[in-house]
Amino acid sequence: MFPGGIQVKALFHAECKWRLVEEFGTKCFTEQENGKLLFHADYTHKENLITWLLTFRDQVELLEPIEIREELRTVLINTLKIYDTHKSS
Repeated sequence: MFPGGIQVKALFHAECKWRLVEEFGTKCFTEQENGKLLFHADYTHKENLITWLLTFRDQVELLEPIEIREELRTVLINTLKIYDTHKSS
């Protein structure tokens, strides 16, 4: 097991619960009053974290770390630009 260097805090939709349990166990999140899941974990690699978060599409919001949240925002904006500029024929 590699030591986690990135303290991750994210808010997941309830539909993601079983995937979080399978990948991180039952103690990786707390259920919020609104049904969302407040996730806490250590992650070892920034690029893998971003890729993993993107697999949840619009079912997750990264809260911390702020600098990775900003990087994720940039990735999403740049991806949107690709789809905005390539119109279907």
